[in-house]
Amino acid sequence: MKNLIKTIKAKSPKNIIIIGDVMLDEYIFGSVSRISPEAPVPVLKEEKREWNLGGAANVALNCKKAGCNINLISIINDSDIAGKKLLLLLQENNISISGIVKSESRKTTCKKRALCAGQQLLRIDSECDYNLTEHELNLILEKLNSSITKDSIIVISDYAKGLITQNLLKNIIKIARECNCKILVDPKGKDFEKYVGVNFIKPNYKEYCLMLEAYNLSQHDTIIKNAKILCDKLSLDGLIVTLGEKGIQFVSQEQEVFIPALKREIFDITGAGDTVLAFLALGLSVNLDIKNCLTLANHAAGISVSHLKNYAVSLNELVEVESNTIQKISQSWINLKIELDWLKAQGKKIVFTNGCFDLLHVGHIYLLNEAKKLGDILVVAINTDASVKRYKGDARPIQTLEERMSIMASIGIVDFVVSFDQDTPKELIEYLHPDVLVKGGDYKPEFVAGGDFVRANGGSVVIVNYQSGFSTTNIVKRVSL
Repeated sequence: MKNLIKTIKAKSPKNIIIIGDVMLDEYIFGSVSRISPEAPVPVLKEEKREWNLGGAANVALNCKKAGCNINLISIINDSDIAGKKLLLLLQENNISISGIVKSESRKTTCKKRALCAGQQLLRIDSECDYNLTEHELNLILEKLNSSITKDSIIVISDYAKGLITQNLLKNIIKIARECNCKILVDPKGKDFEKYVGVNFIKPNYKEYCLMLEAYNLSQHDTIIKNAKILCDKLSLDGLIVTLGEKGIQFVSQEQEVFIPALKREIFDITGAGDTVLAFLALGLSVNLDIKNCLTLANHAAGISVSHLKNYAVSLNELVEVESNTIQKISQSWINLKIELDWLKAQGKKIVFTNGCFDLLHVGHIYLLNEAKKLGDILVVAINTDASVKRYKGDARPIQTLEERMSIMASIGIVDFVVSFDQDTPKELIEYLHPDVLVKGGDYKPEFVAGGDFVRANGGSVVIVNYQSGFSTTNIVKRVSL
């Protein structure tokens, strides 16, 4: 993967134009402790609300984060709440809104999800799915004509919300052929005839089965056999079928390539198809062969599904994930809590320990090994630079928080690394609810910060004796001699 990323970075990606249904993803996080007296439904106590780019906007964000030159073309209502929020998010992520057509008659699509302990309780969709007016269609085509360049890659992100009509696609295909542009489609619905003439279609397995139904093909036949027939009927250069945990299959009349999925803990598949679409487009834009395009998209999807919500993947993450360090570092307490709650629901025991971990030494490794033996998931909390200075003095830390967290994340037995800015981790412990709290040194369990809370909730506090002679202070003294 490292060499593949070097190849991509050495090339100048072509212009990528994303045309499709943009939407706002809203997440309501909370906890459930009772059933409503009004109806047999859980009562969600809201703790936090977040908004993310969804649909074609998520494809654009993935392309942007991967370093592509992008133009996003879509239509929204800029006067409704969801539309205003969506425009703001696009601008915050440095995605140009010059290709966005404004319509007062359409409702901006918004998907609201209620979550508890990492599990989705409910989704509420607010949307319109009627086709573009003639005037709106002409505005979309104007945006395309003003942004297209020779050899651009055109990505069609069809969520069946009324934008990607047969008439629009007919015009897009005509313009693309005039400019020698490839078209990559993520399909939706049952009308596949409208895609005749594009280069590649990327259905998931469910959408692939709908294609079989539309053309009276049997699911009992192999994907390769059926895909070749579909390529012929739709005049495709290739069909790319995403198979979830199995992998990705490419089929053309001349070639078949299968890339197995990476084995990863799956937290949320939301937006994974958008990630695959974006990285396929990136690969095509730098003229990678199809096997490398699939490999690139497969690795990116593996990172995406290991995060909650839509997650845009960067090229650097694709390199770093091979050492499994970047996924371990949690930038926010709430995301870590969601992941830990999900693991607890799978019966995993969570072990928590903390420290400055300024210059990692044998004593630290002994502590981590002993802590790991006490459960399934080891969470290491590290003091921020400011917290260390308050505790150790202005001469410390020797290494920055980023350096200390990166080193800790590289240790195989460590599952998650998180930081805290307080003098003690008590607040973080009470937020995460670990099953076991481990502290190194000669502390008495009753004096360990957060210990009372852990014990009161059925957990345990374990003291691991320090290995004598090993400390950051001693290392500094020896180096200065």
